[in-house]
Amino acid sequence: MDTQEAKNQIKKVAEEFGLRYNSNWFKHLWISVRQHILTEYLGLCPDPIYQKYGKTRRQRITNISKFVHSKDFKDCLKRYGGQVIQKSDLKNEEKLIKTIEDNKLREELLRLNKKFKENIKDTDSLAVLTIPRNSKEKEWQMRFCLRHEWIHILLEKNKIRFQKIAKKYWPYDEGINEYFGAYLDLKLNKLEEFRNKENYPLEKKYWVYAIKIRELFKNKNNPKERKRTILDLISKLKK
Repeated sequence: MDTQEAKNQIKKVAEEFGLRYNSNWFKHLWISVRQHILTEYLGLCPDPIYQKYGKTRRQRITNISKFVHSKDFKDCLKRYGGQVIQKSDLKNEEKLIKTIEDNKLREELLRLNKKFKENIKDTDSLAVLTIPRNSKEKEWQMRFCLRHEWIHILLEKNKIRFQKIAKKYWPYDEGINEYFGAYLDLKLNKLEEFRNKENYPLEKKYWVYAIKIRELFKNKNNPKERKRTILDLISKLKK
């Protein structure tokens, strides 16, 4: 899959679920695995391996040197994937980065923050993906990861972000994303299979919530009904 094919799939989701779409929203940037892990860490990713070092940005900044020199960090460097950078977060993150005591680490992250700013000038959100280390990673990154991150951007642009209601609702953001991916791949009947195959607790939650979302969309057969279903869920969670 190339970037245009990915955009075509995002457009299909938008059309079939009553969402706004603009091809100019969707851009991406390749970064190293190290940069990806540090960005996830500072971005308050709820992964338990990061939570050990803090649940707030201040706590994670305080413990970042400890994290970088840990076995946890070395284990994380074996990963690959992506995430979405929000322009609105960069200024505050820069202020926090400047408080890091480790000079080398502080300068490294300030350079990365500047790189993000340079690539996000004409948009609000940017998908960042780890540079593939082999052909298998490259295929997965382009076929699944890029689409996943761009679905997050599509939802954000349509003011659908459950964790903005409360941080604890982040699994809904991942669940609806995986639901859309399975919808595009015609694999909605395999969500339980994907859930059962996943061993990592954080990512197993993605599939658990994708199944919840599938039930909500049951018998919703047109874009208007489907969008109303999403808006109703948002209203319910706000109560």
